[in-house]
Amino acid sequence: MRAFLGFLSLSAAFAAAVWLGWWAIPAVAAAYGLTRPAVRAPALRAAVAAMFGIGGWLVADWVPGGGRPFSALLGRLAGIMSLPAPVLSIATLVFPALLAWAAATLGAWAAGLARTPAEPS
Repeated sequence: MRAFLGFLSLSAAFAAAVWLGWWAIPAVAAAYGLTRPAVRAPALRAAVAAMFGIGGWLVADWVPGGGRPFSALLGRLAGIMSLPAPVLSIATLVFPALLAWAAATLGAWAAGLARTPAEPS
């Protein structure tokens, strides 16, 4: 239960970070990686939590108008980019997940460097 609540908290942190801008996703993930959480595959956990956080925003955008305004916007963007609309939706979830995975990995690596004692010279 504790791990699940931690995951929900991380997802909520990503959802809140998106409000600031896309650059906040790697910032939150790097901070998460720096804490070196005692879970298996923290970078994967950060990536999935970022997907859930972004997914929350997608649902929040889709629900109020019954999906029509959001679907119209998605259709127009897909037409401009010459992509099918589902591909654009998937890319919207995958891009932040990749940013979060990379930043959490670098954060965990940096935390490992900081905690490794220096060799005597």
